[in-house]
This record gives sequence, structure tokens and C-alpha cells, in this order.
Amino acid sequence: MQNQNNEVENNDQVCPVCHQDVLPNYYFCPNCGTNLKGITAPVSAIVQIGLYALALFLPPLGLWPGVKYLMKKNKQAKIVGGVTIALTLISSIVTIWWIFSIFNGYMAEVNELMTGF
Repeated sequence: MQNQNNEVENNDQVCPVCHQDVLPNYYFCPNCGTNLKGITAPVSAIVQIGLYALALFLPPLGLWPGVKYLMKKNKQAKIVGGVTIALTLISSIVTIWWIFSIFNGYMAEVNELMTGF
């Protein structure tokens, strides 16, 4: 126990939130749970393809991962997040425009049939 206490006493690292002494190998503060290492999300090519496909084919669902990656400290993650949000917005606009054009075409057909009576 003496060794553990000495390690804590000689440690210069403290939690930025609760100011509790923490060991350098801790990822989270044992007192308040604050993330100490700032682990960044991986941004591999497969992850990027998945995010971009999600943004294009299921537009509203691309916003959450886009914001998540945009908030990271990694520059590449910020770019991926921005592109994901942009693709989500463009896909949403195109989807809404497409739905309105189909609806207007359908209503035009109904109006044409109704005027024939």
C-alpha cells in the first residue's frame, strides 16, 4: 500500500473537473468519471464509407454521427463529420423535393380525373 500511496503522492496529474489525483495510466477519473485521455473515434475508410452511405440513404440518421465526429479534436474526424452533415442535408433536401414532386404529380392526376366528371 505504501507503494501505491507514493505513486499517488508523486503523481503530478489531476482530474481537470474534480481535481482528484489520478495515475497517468487512467483513462477515466475514478472520482467523477471524466474522460482523461480524450480517445478519438477511428476514421478509417470503411467507417467513412459507412457514414456517407448512412447520410445518403437514411438522411436524418446521418446527423448524429456527423455531429459526433465534428466535435472530436482530430482534424480528419472534423472533416468527416462536416462532410457527413453536408451529405445528410443535401440528401434530405433532395428527398423532400422528390416526395413533393410525386405528390404534386399524383394530385394533378386526381384533379384531371375529377374535372372529367
